[in-house]
Amino acid sequence: MAFQEEQIIARIRRSWFTLTFAFLALFLAAAILSYVSNRSVETWLLYSAYALCAVLALVFWLVPTIRHLNFYVELTTSRLIVRDGIFGQKTTELAIADIDSVELGRGRTIKIGRKSAEAVVLERMPKAKLLSAELRSLAGLSS
Repeated sequence: MAFQEEQIIARIRRSWFTLTFAFLALFLAAAILSYVSNRSVETWLLYSAYALCAVLALVFWLVPTIRHLNFYVELTTSRLIVRDGIFGQKTTELAIADIDSVELGRGRTIKIGRKSAEAVVLERMPKAKLLSAELRSLAGLSS
């Protein structure tokens, strides 16, 4: 009796363009600090600017960057793994044999129908056509 080893076909992350707003917030925080530290002599104003920039950097840059880095879709020969959440807290595993349908929607959205549970929706995925075609071929579905 021989067991076939599971092999990774693809590991896909979202495009880095989703971090555009986060980098703009980081640039704004740096610009505020640069302006205030060179012009202000009042201590309260300097501390207020430091607090504002810390909040900007933490909430609008660090959290979206961690979310972006912790999201990925991994396609193997026997299953599809979707990991999401701030620290990868939500993991969804789909057996390729359980996939009932694969639909490509608008905005690079892929809807994966399962036989035993509700559908999984992947939004803003790069190379969505290629991923859906690969899923269809692995699951043995017609186009």
